[in-house]
Amino acid sequence: MKQFQTVVIGAGPGGYEAALELARAGVKTLLIDKSKEHIGGVCLNEGCVSTKNYLQYAEFAAKASYFGSRGVELEMKGLDIKALAMHTISLKDELRTGVAWLLEQAGVEMLYGSASFIDDHYLSVSDETIEFDHCIIATGSKAQELSILPIDGKHIISSREVFELQALPRSIVIVGGGLIGCEFATFFSAFGVEVTMVVRGTQLLSSEDEDLSKALLRAFKKRSINILLSASVSEVQVEVERVKLAINAQNEERIECDLVLCATGRIPYTDGLKLENAGIKQSDKGFIEVNSAFQTTQGHIYAVGDCIDTFGYAHTAYTEGRIASHNIITGEAVTNTHITPSTVFSDPQVATCGLSEKEAKRLGLAIDVKKAYFKANAKAKILGDDAGFMKIILSPQDEIVLGASIVGAEAVEIIHLLSAAIERKVTLKELAGMIYAHPTISEIIRNL
Repeated sequence: MKQFQTVVIGAGPGGYEAALELARAGVKTLLIDKSKEHIGGVCLNEGCVSTKNYLQYAEFAAKASYFGSRGVELEMKGLDIKALAMHTISLKDELRTGVAWLLEQAGVEMLYGSASFIDDHYLSVSDETIEFDHCIIATGSKAQELSILPIDGKHIISSREVFELQALPRSIVIVGGGLIGCEFATFFSAFGVEVTMVVRGTQLLSSEDEDLSKALLRAFKKRSINILLSASVSEVQVEVERVKLAINAQNEERIECDLVLCATGRIPYTDGLKLENAGIKQSDKGFIEVNSAFQTTQGHIYAVGDCIDTFGYAHTAYTEGRIASHNIITGEAVTNTHITPSTVFSDPQVATCGLSEKEAKRLGLAIDVKKAYFKANAKAKILGDDAGFMKIILSPQDEIVLGASIVGAEAVEIIHLLSAAIERKVTLKELAGMIYAHPTISEIIRNL
């Protein structure tokens, strides 16, 4: 039997970040995952990295006609998705090798297998028993499956199977209007696939402000994406080469397509952990319950990332992993006080941080709202992408920046400037008074 000061379960962003921090501080650390191929977690292997690589190709394809009409002589014949899939595998292998090297250099011991709790100080991994002083659970999430849309990997798929496609479908129905659905609608539509989105709510990106959602909706409709709002799938018939769907919307619709993508969100992955043996509680939705310092109901066991009910982003998991490891190393109870940017790599991109207009209204808070449009921005014109806007939420008393929303070119990059402004309680006058390089998208802040 082996004994470790800290065991981390799950080698995704939250897990490997925590393991690195611990080992670099001299803590004897074990990192457990199912196999070496799982290093990097969902983010690297079937989420953030893979999706954004596919979307980079889509961005190029979407801009081809614009620059072609302005003198660039090129011919778009379509997409060799097999070549894209192979490049994505190579990219993942390269990044995974880099993470494994960092872990080795830091002195993190690896163990491959499925972990389950024996009690609150012992784990079983395959046939081995591991004793620990502290533990961090970072097991991530999995795709949520609807009973009416059982994923078969061929006709009905999750985001994971997108990266296994050997040919583009002629048509696809995407069920879900959140981040995952919007990003894949962007990808498939860029290469001429007929896309229909079935969205349960009244808007795309239901948690965002209505004006952002409407801007995205207009852009999607311009790309001939068919969007059914306040809609749900009521019937599914899978045939040899086609899928037939009955859709409950304003009027019942029947749609045939080559492929259905179930993009209805993700749920915490805690399968087989036997959390009850360690006395660790979960919420009704399956999330591991933690306090503000990421401690579970057992104070020496922590949980971070998608398995807890916080923002489901890799960048959130990285931060939570660092905080949990800091608390183990120091015995403190530090919390996450950072502003988390929310990002959607659709076309147009959407990014938000801090207080939203919708949330302010719900809380009854007095706010000022300032908007600036990309139409007046030179860099947006150069990029051929001037249909967006930036919105800032201010305190009416002193014009301190409380929140920000961007829809348009380079939104996912610019949002970090605004996150920092909110964290540091910067006023709009101070933010707009900075010197911005010209021409850049960022200088739109001067127009607020």
